Amino acid sequence: MADDRDRGIDSNADTAMAPTEGHAPVDTVRFTPGTLLAGRYRIISPLGKGGMGEVYRADDIRLGQPVALKFLPAAFAADSERLERLVDEVRIGRQISHPNVCRLYDIAEAGGHHFLVMEYVDGEDLASLLRRIGRLPGDKALEIARGLCAGLAAAHDKGVIHRDLKPANVMIDGKGHARIADFGIAALSGGGSVTGLAGTPSYMAPEQLSGEGASTRSDVFALGLVLREMLTGERVFEAKSLDAIRALHAQSKPLGLSSSVKDVDPAVERVILQCLARDPRERPASARIVLLSLPGGDPLQAAVLAGETPSPEMVAAAGKVGDLRPAVAWLAFGAGLLGLLAITALTARGALYRLAPLPKSPELLVERAKEVLARVGHTAAAVDSAQGFVVNFAYLEDIERNDPSPARWGKLRTAHPGAFGFYYRQSPSPLFSKSWIPNLPWLGPPELGRITRRDPPFDAPGMAEVVLDAQGRLTRFAVVPPLFDPGSGPWPGADWTVLFAEAGLDPRLLIASTSHWSAPVDSDSKAAWDGVYPDQPGVRFHIEAAAYHGRPVLMEVRGPWERPTASAASPDRDSASLLFALSMVFLSVIPIVGALIVLVRRNIRMGRGDRRGAVRLAVFTFGTLTLAQAFRADHTRVGSMEYALLLHIVSQGCYAAIAVWSFYMAVEPAVRRRWPHTLISWTRLLGGRFRDPLVARDTLVGVILGLGVTLTMKLGDEAPAWFGGPPSIEGSSVLSTLNSPRHLVYYLLMGACVGVVYSLSLLFQLYLIHALVRRVWLAQAVLLSFVFMVSFAQADDPLWGAVVSLIFAGLVLFGLTRFGPLCSAFLIFTFLMFLRSPLTLDGSVWYAGRSFAVLGFFVALLAATAYASLGGKPLFGKALLDD
Repeated sequence: MADDRDRGIDSNADTAMAPTEGHAPVDTVRFTPGTLLAGRYRIISPLGKGGMGEVYRADDIRLGQPVALKFLPAAFAADSERLERLVDEVRIGRQISHPNVCRLYDIAEAGGHHFLVMEYVDGEDLASLLRRIGRLPGDKALEIARGLCAGLAAAHDKGVIHRDLKPANVMIDGKGHARIADFGIAALSGGGSVTGLAGTPSYMAPEQLSGEGASTRSDVFALGLVLREMLTGERVFEAKSLDAIRALHAQSKPLGLSSSVKDVDPAVERVILQCLARDPRERPASARIVLLSLPGGDPLQAAVLAGETPSPEMVAAAGKVGDLRPAVAWLAFGAGLLGLLAITALTARGALYRLAPLPKSPELLVERAKEVLARVGHTAAAVDSAQGFVVNFAYLEDIERNDPSPARWGKLRTAHPGAFGFYYRQSPSPLFSKSWIPNLPWLGPPELGRITRRDPPFDAPGMAEVVLDAQGRLTRFAVVPPLFDPGSGPWPGADWTVLFAEAGLDPRLLIASTSHWSAPVDSDSKAAWDGVYPDQPGVRFHIEAAAYHGRPVLMEVRGPWERPTASAASPDRDSASLLFALSMVFLSVIPIVGALIVLVRRNIRMGRGDRRGAVRLAVFTFGTLTLAQAFRADHTRVGSMEYALLLHIVSQGCYAAIAVWSFYMAVEPAVRRRWPHTLISWTRLLGGRFRDPLVARDTLVGVILGLGVTLTMKLGDEAPAWFGGPPSIEGSSVLSTLNSPRHLVYYLLMGACVGVVYSLSLLFQLYLIHALVRRVWLAQAVLLSFVFMVSFAQADDPLWGAVVSLIFAGLVLFGLTRFGPLCSAFLIFTFLMFLRSPLTLDGSVWYAGRSFAVLGFFVALLAATAYASLGGKPLFGKALLDD
């Protein structure tokens, strides 16, 4: 530090202006080396002098460290009010502790001389450096710019406005780091502006020159001038008088940097021009926002640390590219393929539809059912019909109850009548459903317009039902007799031989028995038989039959597992854990809805929230849910009923869209403020950047995590066999997709919708829990427990159910908090698709096309996202033809 210019004391024509006029610089050195002041500061050498006093290098002999002493003009000592205000400002300024700020330690007095005790920086000021080399290289200028922004932001955080930021007051230390110095005329802002003309005119903002006072935005203006001067080596406002500088501000507009230099980053130029806006309201509100806007670094993390909320545009434009290295992308793609193969292989060992073969397609079974009706003599015209697979849960529960062997499910391959049945019902009038089929809250909305075996009721005259086993043998026949029959009888005995033949039964092996079951249709005579299957002599069955006016209206083959108390109709058993989970879900609705209303109202009034993204998300939800329900519903030709069905479908879509819009408007601003990194890929996707590498990466991770959850579930079903117990089997989740391919489209659309809704609801719950417990890890633990409880409520095996549920909850929470809602949405979508889709690699089975369609879809999705996640890099890291 050789001369005045190296000490942060500007001795040029733009010497710092004191808060009061009439102050002249000191012409002589007042203290010689070796002088001891205030009993602890020993003068080493003078460093410089300027409009604000003299500066000396000294040693603090009490602490044994070098310091800089800046002696204040005599006017300060003569003005007690001004001196007291300076003491207050120093009290605040000494709290500024930042690597890019020269520390202000104390204000002291010796022999009537008041001086500031500051950190000594051994280096060169930026003004001297620029005079020597002209301008700084772009990368070095950007590094110093970041340091200046960070240091100035630290001062502003303490309420201190510098008011005299210029190259002469920026020190470059021995390591090349920028240090803001000379807060000698800084003022305590108290959140507003400071009046009075103080500073260096060439670096003042227009409002300072006009006497309106200084603020954080005027410091930002000076910061922009310093940044521009570093990159161009030119001052923007240079004149010999204050009036001339004011005229320059009024007449000229700062030119872009590209007019002076050609290699400036456009992003840096844009930031500088924003800082130099004439209207303070058009400038960045703080130095921290300038820092966030500069290229590189982590602007979102800086915003979080600053307590600021980045805009959706800033989140989407965050510097995080997210592209993967080719090796990682290939590894992820390979892991996905292995997951698909493993899931398909385990499905063959544990899925009910693979253990109990289904040799005939629904189309063949429908033709078989019509053939049975024709042979029985049912001639009523069929205006409408419905069909589908059913599962004999009473039979499966009987096996669980009576056979604890590890190989107990092997008998499903040859069992008669077996675990599966296929019903076909027809009606002389149109069939339409008036009720909803409810789902558990976490499995999606109610299903609308589905005609099932029980809905509409089997009570209209002329209705007929045929139930076949998987091989096409009759297990149940029922016809609703006419309301009025003018015949008078006596009626002949019913002929059951045709029905016995269709059921594959030999009448000679049947023994007449007593009827025990009531007939579901009107009848005037009943009959019953007992027998055994020829190929399974150990399995006895009971036949119930009924006739009306000599014509068969009912015949049903019942196995020994058919009991009045058996849960043959429904796979959902209301276990204690399930009832507890449902209770917790419904009890949480009230506080969640209450918080939702409060937050949405507050965010709208305060102008928060990504409204454009919320609208797009609502449209997506409406579209996917409405189309899904339209594909799933069984439509009718009755105009009034079809209108009612479509009205319900559209209404449910509107309700879901409003709910998702509300969720997003409530939680998005809070997440953007606290955890903005989780929303980068989500915001980019909502903005239409479908090929963005980060969007592709998070989608890829979500699919792989979804495959991991599915694989874990299937391993959990298989796990009991590893310890000598019988494995678990999957129930009836794929029945609808076995019935018709259109249900695959339903689950494709519904899975996307449920994934989004589920992710947003989890994010909203995490925010609410965090607002209560104030600890991120604790909020995550509470949410993990909630998701675990909901998943475990449906487990059959307590031990393995707990393991699988814990892994499921952990992966969902990991995807949500580490990669964001886009990742968790694809996780849930993938899991639901594999939960509902039939899987096989055997091309000879009739549902192989559906399996190949699902597997092919996910192979394509894995390939597309892995490729897009490279961000344009070569597939193999380097071009194959490179030298």
